[in-house]
Formats: sequence, structure tokens, C-alpha cells
Amino acid sequence: MRKVLLTTTALVALGGVSAASALDISGFQRFEYSSWDDTAAEAAGENDSKFADYNRVVFKHSITGDSGLSAEGYYRINNWAEAYHGVGVQTDLGHFGFGNWWTAGGFMYNSHLYNGTFRSGTGQTFAGVNTSAAATIVDGGDNSINYTMPTLFGGLDAMVTLSDAGTTTSDDVTEVFVAYAGDAGDMGFRLHGGIVTADDTTGAAGDEQENSEYGINVDSGAIGVRMTREEATTKNTSGVSTAKVETNEYAVTYKASDDLTLGVIMLDSKDKLDTTNNPKLDMTVIAANYFIMPGLRVQASTVNFDYEGATNNDGSSMNVALRIDF
Repeated sequence: MRKVLLTTTALVALGGVSAASALDISGFQRFEYSSWDDTAAEAAGENDSKFADYNRVVFKHSITGDSGLSAEGYYRINNWAEAYHGVGVQTDLGHFGFGNWWTAGGFMYNSHLYNGTFRSGTGQTFAGVNTSAAATIVDGGDNSINYTMPTLFGGLDAMVTLSDAGTTTSDDVTEVFVAYAGDAGDMGFRLHGGIVTADDTTGAAGDEQENSEYGINVDSGAIGVRMTREEATTKNTSGVSTAKVETNEYAVTYKASDDLTLGVIMLDSKDKLDTTNNPKLDMTVIAANYFIMPGLRVQASTVNFDYEGATNNDGSSMNVALRIDF
């Protein structure tokens, strides 16, 4: 991470600033090879492998006033196309975030698959199911206001996000998440849960989305165990549920050394209301992250998937990536 100190007269002219703003620049570059073996037929000219690259640059800075009030700016660019940004203000009452960076569902989940802890691409699209147990709806294109309360009772945290999709749709989202973390002897744990609601999820039909998520993390020494359950229910304008996708994610990680982390993640997802296509996915990820040296890592995984739906798809994939952080 590189820090660039901003000491301009314009900054000083703001008044009441006790320290100059340090601009932090960080990010990573990744090059990846993926291949897969599936039962889906390829179109002419297609194959079952690919090279891919991914680049991220993050700019962060903060200022602190003599009164103790602090503010921060965050800007992240992915592949020079997708951007996340936010202006945050920290007070005694909590943290207030404005933009599309801080979101309850995007910060308080515990899904390894949603987080991308390990490289786990399949090269597939699975209709009617989810590929991670995360209830969040607000994404990088939605601006929102986010409130994070101060930590209470030594480990209780909560976040609330309100998004406004703009004037062309009423797809506004509310996300409310809570979590409690603590210790029991030599074992650390975290319980979390969240409710996410959205209107007009299709942009035209006026339906509603109601998602929920809850889970637990347990860490003891080098071993970590996670369980998450997510339910995503779609309701039409009459309030009748038209889809109910239930997703379970289980994970075990093992920190073999300071340089090597291993993981096994199992996921199952099914729409209980779709009796026509009966979509169902079972997926197992076996993965590793290995640091060749500080800042340079290899990420590798194998993924086995079994999908049942309008078109069944059973197969496996392999991913190997080289990543450098700065």
C-alpha cells in the first residue's frame, strides 16, 4: 500500500483540520486460467477453458477535525469499468456512509463464496438457484445511505442500508443486519442475521423481493467452521409467493501455515416453489491460497457441481490464479 500525503493550502483552508489527509493507494492484479467439463453442449467456436485477468485499484483518504469528528473517502475501480465509492462520517453516534460502498448485506455476511475467499468459477450459469448464501440485493450500481451503530456489549454490531434506485424504477432496497461476536474459552464465534426487502424487482412487474440470511462462524486455532442459510422469496403484486430459493452453505478452512490456507465449501440451493423445472444445485469447492512471498499468491481450486433444472448439467471445473497485491 502506498501513502501520498496531501498538504495543500486548499486543505488547510478548510479550517479545524488537525492532521493532513493521507491518500492510500492499494489494489491487486490477477491472471487466471479456468477449465471445466460439463454436460451442456457448446456452440460453434466455443471451448471449455479460458484465460482471464482482473485488476483493482483502491483510493482511500481520511481527515480528522479538532472536535474529534472524522470523515473518509473511498473509491474502488475494478477492471477500469466498475466503480464503488463512498463518503463516510464517523461520530459518537456511529458511522454514516453515503454512496454505493458501505452496505449492510455487503459487509456483514459470512459466505466464503460470496466473498470470493477462494477462486471458485464454474464457467456455468445455473438458472433459478443461487451460487452463494448471501441475501444482499444492493449492488455496485445502487447509491444508498448506510448507518453502522457503535459496537455494544463488547461484540454487538448492526448496519442499516436504504437505497434509492432513481426515477426510472421503484426498486428501492432496505437491508438490516445484526451480528454478535465473542469468545468461549479458546474458541471464537460470531452469530449474524439479516433481512433484505426490495420493491419492483423486475423493473416492470411490480413484484417484491424478501430475503433473509443467518449464520454462525466458529474459529478454534487454525480451524474455522462456517454455516449460512439464505432464503430468497419473490412475491407478485397480489402478495403471492412465486419463487422461494433456499440456499445452504457450509465451509471448513484450515490455516496450515502462515502462507497456506485450505478450504472445503459445500453449497446446496433449490427453488421450492418451481414445480415445472425443479431447479436444484449441489456444489463442492476444494481450494487453497498459497503465498509465494508477501504480496504474491497462488489461488487454486476444483469445483464439482450437479445442477437439475430445465437442462440438467453435471460436471467439474479447475481454477488456477496468480495474484499480486500492492
